[in-house]
Amino acid sequence: MLAKDVARVEGVWESGYRLAFNVGDAAGMTVHHLHLHLLGGRMLGPEG
Repeated sequence: MLAKDVARVEGVWESGYRLAFNVGDAAGMTVHHLHLHLLGGRMLGPEG
């Protein structure tokens, strides 16, 4: 499923959302893999 499809399903497509990837040890990853967050549904600050 594409991120925009998830945003529509979750009801944040029109109001706006943010995509954030975590990559590497400094981002807190212990198992390295593609890791994407879709944040929305509230006013977001500079770091989410």
